[in-house]
Amino acid sequence: MKLFVPSGFLILTLALAPTVSLADPVNTAPNNALTVQKALRMLQDQGYYDFKKIKLEQDEDEIEVEARNKVGHKVEIELDLYTGQILTIEHD
Repeated sequence: MKLFVPSGFLILTLALAPTVSLADPVNTAPNNALTVQKALRMLQDQGYYDFKKIKLEQDEDEIEVEARNKVGHKVEIELDLYTGQILTIEHD
């Protein structure tokens, strides 16, 4: 017994099949949070540079960044994840 399936039917079936949306494991920040790129740009505009460690702390609503300040000292900066406001600066 042969089964005949018109090719148009197969294409239509595939076109109507539900698509699976995969989450991006790299970008897991909430929609209204700052992106890492925007946060670094904000810090750069304030004179920080040489960004080393960048850590997104969603449970604390913070972005932690290790960088150098205007005079070249190593600092660890904590930014508010939503506003970009600097919360703390620790000097190493």
